[in-house]
Amino acid sequence: MTDPTETAPADGPASNPPNDQAIDFLECDKEPIHIPGSIQPHGYVFVLLERELRIVSVSANVEKLLGVPPEAVLAAPLSSFLSDSSLARLSTALSKEDIAAANPIRIELHTAAGERQFNGVLHRHDSLTFLELEPRDDVHSSHEFFRSVRAAIHRLQAASDLAAASDIAAREIHRITGFDRVKVYRFSADWSGQVIAEYRVDSIPSLLDFHFPSSDIPAQSRALYTINTVRIIPDIGYSPCPLVPDYNPVTGGPIDLSFSTLRSVSPTHIEYMVNMAVYGAMSISIVRDGQLWGMISCHNTAPRFVPFETRQACELIAQVLTWQISVLEEAEVIRHSVRVRALQNKLLHELADEQGLQAGLSRVGEELLSLISASGFALCGFDGIASFGQTPSQAQILALAGWLGRKEPRGVFETDRLAHQHPEAEGYVDLASGVLAVPLGRASTTLMLWFRPEVAQTVTWGGDPHKPVRIGPHGKRLQTRASFDAWREEVRGRSLPWRSHEVAAAVEIRDLVVDVILGRAEMLESANRELSRINDELESFAYVAAHDLKEPLRHIEAFAGLLTDLLQPAVDNRLSAMVDGIEASSRRLRSLINDLAEYSRVGRQGRPMQVFDMNEVLKEVLADLKPMLQDTRAVVHFDKLPSLLCDSSQIRQLLQNLIANALKYRDKNRIPELEINCLIEDETPAGSAAAERRVSIAIADNGIGFDEKHSEQIFEPFQRLHGPDQYEGTGIGLAICRKIVHRHGGSINATSRLGIGSVFTVTLPMRTVERLSGQS
Repeated sequence: MTDPTETAPADGPASNPPNDQAIDFLECDKEPIHIPGSIQPHGYVFVLLERELRIVSVSANVEKLLGVPPEAVLAAPLSSFLSDSSLARLSTALSKEDIAAANPIRIELHTAAGERQFNGVLHRHDSLTFLELEPRDDVHSSHEFFRSVRAAIHRLQAASDLAAASDIAAREIHRITGFDRVKVYRFSADWSGQVIAEYRVDSIPSLLDFHFPSSDIPAQSRALYTINTVRIIPDIGYSPCPLVPDYNPVTGGPIDLSFSTLRSVSPTHIEYMVNMAVYGAMSISIVRDGQLWGMISCHNTAPRFVPFETRQACELIAQVLTWQISVLEEAEVIRHSVRVRALQNKLLHELADEQGLQAGLSRVGEELLSLISASGFALCGFDGIASFGQTPSQAQILALAGWLGRKEPRGVFETDRLAHQHPEAEGYVDLASGVLAVPLGRASTTLMLWFRPEVAQTVTWGGDPHKPVRIGPHGKRLQTRASFDAWREEVRGRSLPWRSHEVAAAVEIRDLVVDVILGRAEMLESANRELSRINDELESFAYVAAHDLKEPLRHIEAFAGLLTDLLQPAVDNRLSAMVDGIEASSRRLRSLINDLAEYSRVGRQGRPMQVFDMNEVLKEVLADLKPMLQDTRAVVHFDKLPSLLCDSSQIRQLLQNLIANALKYRDKNRIPELEINCLIEDETPAGSAAAERRVSIAIADNGIGFDEKHSEQIFEPFQRLHGPDQYEGTGIGLAICRKIVHRHGGSINATSRLGIGSVFTVTLPMRTVERLSGQS
């Protein structure tokens, strides 16, 4: 990778090597680079137990510096090697809780060649205190140097976008440090990365816009870059200098150099940098909110040391760049949030009418797509699927919703490579390579979906990321790739990635829609309660009225009978006709009152649901209608019916009403024929991922039929297509049928052709006793 410090020995996706020996790329992440047991020799290290300032370990190169072997240094007090003023400055720094704030400390050391000055760099870790000594350069402590750094910061703060800010940071660090190449590197979500800015001398090749695989910087290296943000390797060709001893007397293990500036470098990384023709390097981490966002990497074709003060200035520039990135991104998020609020207000207005959720969303379709930078949208799970823009087919969306329900039943799902996870999406990558799915509720397939199309792009890699790796000369350690020349790859099946504020906007829109739905649900529940109350009152009124009207009706019938008996045959025929009319009207009124009472009883006096064999119920109905069947010479054919969880008395009444109607409205010119057919099928209700079994019972006749424009009207109470003189009845029988079917959670419909016949179809759910108990 472009990083100037430790890298992994592998270079991205690869196949097995030619010798078929299996390679575990995770071994790259297991290399203990924090405990190398040695340092780089351009400096020296004293490891101390702080309370008594006792030296417990030193770097072996102190022997040449001090003229005494490391074992003698370990046996002597630290004060014997420092000037009095240096010891005082060291003690003052150690008395502070944040000792790093005192760095660098001027240290005068008594050496074999006389007193020498160093930059002392302090840190505490793993119950030990580390004093690292580096060459000191007073030139970079001048006011002129810091004025130039301040000017660089001002230029950086004036940058208007990420590209400009990154370019300024690369230029300024190049000016301060003199490295041949300085570049800003940004990590992707999968930890691969891209060089987004670069400043270099003409003699070395450019790496601008190059991509590098995630394995170039393994996980343990990224962890160290996050906590130890500045790393320098002045001379790639150095010989490691061991610690004497490499032992932590507090923990009993090796000495952890995670925070050490001088920490030795992984051999793999040395090989990596040599292959890049780099012999001096430095890196400064860009850390946002505790996460490694990217790095500023510096390369030199010859060894190059950068003093501590210069590294501090570079670290300050990197921090300002980090702040500027945050400011620029937050400004974009704020602008986006303003658009979100505007859309929410408009959407709230559109959803306030009575045209429904789908209609309201479609009216703000363009804004809904623009806000999330999507090309298509689908609302899945209410009354089917509503979509606009460029989307897959409804069948493909339904299949995708089912897959999402199994994969992410509750949370937000986002991907820019849908086909990579859901192979069925290969067929519509041009429409939906990217998907953002936000669930609306507990139902796993009730979703808002945004789609993005494939964006084919050419990615320039620093060397072939797919090139097979080889076993190196150091046993299992893998050799890094030897070439970092541009290697271009055509990437297909990916969309632009979803940005965090776009995902947040989608969630906010979801929350608004849910609030509207809940508000409507409350209104609907209130209206349903009121409607239920009114229906109960109407049913009670109908039942009481039917009961109370029977008494005066009996009197009318009794008086009409008495009048008939008193009238002499010689009496005027007109008077007899009037009495006959009273009796006929009384009979029709009695039928009407009885049907009205029956209609009210369907909801008021229903029996508990039990499992009944529908074949037995049908046999009872045909037995009751036997006289009528014989009188009309009707022929009845029927399929075998299933068992249902139902109110058997009401289902019996349902079948009896429908069969009796078929016989009543028969064609006088042909023998009545009835077909009772049964079909069982699985149906998936809208918003549900589970199929529900339903039975459809169709009763077909060859009667007189009716005009299909009346197919809904005939199920309304007291609606008749013929006068009472043509066919007896009150017009309430089919209304009772529909009420029975609705009580059982089903539906009823009719189709017909005049002079040919009619078909009445009843569809009922095949519920189990356990499911009905759960619903109750």
